[in-house]
Amino acid sequence: AVVSTQSTGDLLIKVGRRATIDPEIRYMSDEIILKKLNSDQEGWAAEIHPWWMPVGFDLVNELPVFVRHYLERQEAGQDNIWIIKPWNMARGKYIYVTSNLSMIVKLAYTSPKIIQKYIERPVLFYRGDVGRVKFDIRYVVLLKSVKPLKLYKYNIFWLRFANKAFDLEGLDEYEKHFTVMNYTEGADLKQIDSPEFISMFEQQYPDQNWEDLDKKNCAMLRECFESAGSLPPPQGLQHSAQSRSIYAVDFMLQWNQDETEMIPQILEINFNPDNRRACKYHPEFYNHCLNALLFDDIEDIPVTEIC
Repeated sequence: AVVSTQSTGDLLIKVGRRATIDPEIRYMSDEIILKKLNSDQEGWAAEIHPWWMPVGFDLVNELPVFVRHYLERQEAGQDNIWIIKPWNMARGKYIYVTSNLSMIVKLAYTSPKIIQKYIERPVLFYRGDVGRVKFDIRYVVLLKSVKPLKLYKYNIFWLRFANKAFDLEGLDEYEKHFTVMNYTEGADLKQIDSPEFISMFEQQYPDQNWEDLDKKNCAMLRECFESAGSLPPPQGLQHSAQSRSIYAVDFMLQWNQDETEMIPQILEINFNPDNRRACKYHPEFYNHCLNALLFDDIEDIPVTEIC
């Protein structure tokens, strides 16, 4: 059903939760976009989002919603750096970080993309060779059942580090703002295993306990997969008693506003991920995963039941 229809010269028509977009928007300046959107007296706002995920939009169906949100942030003097990702790519390909609205609008027409608020207060990791850098964390999550939800995590996790000290300048500097180095020719791939990382992390942040952070990370995973299975297919995950799944959940830690609490923020979730690094350093990786998924046997293996 049509919720509200703008006049003929306006930017879009809202149809339920979807929007038809005037294709001429790709040629418009920011000022013209603002003028057209301001003709909508109802206004737009970002939908409520979970605590573990940055604000995001589907640029195929929600471009006008995003533009309105962007302009509201701009008017309020808020940070407006965003990261744009393809729907269905991997290995850090075709990902852009920018605060330029015109660039974002044009990128929306190159291929299906999503956009998320760029994390501007990331928890950083000190590397003696380069300084304080961005890093992200990969948890391997084992899904045995959707209804009821039966979820495990592999206790050994993987880390990826940027190669340049972090700041919010030079948004096109790959080795400052990105952490996927294992597919970049000539890039330094920093390798730290998870026990060593935990020790170094707690030395760098003595007020933080990794065990407490891990509990928060597990709460994030549980809520995420509960949400994924809350609607019937195709909107949600289909329960199948015969099915088992392995996912890689990539996330970062972000400081709250007064930098007293670290909050995990999901970047992406990959089904059937590339586990070559896991197998290289932990040859029993798949044996452990299958013991949990097929037999519920997690005794004496590095797997923890989440729910």
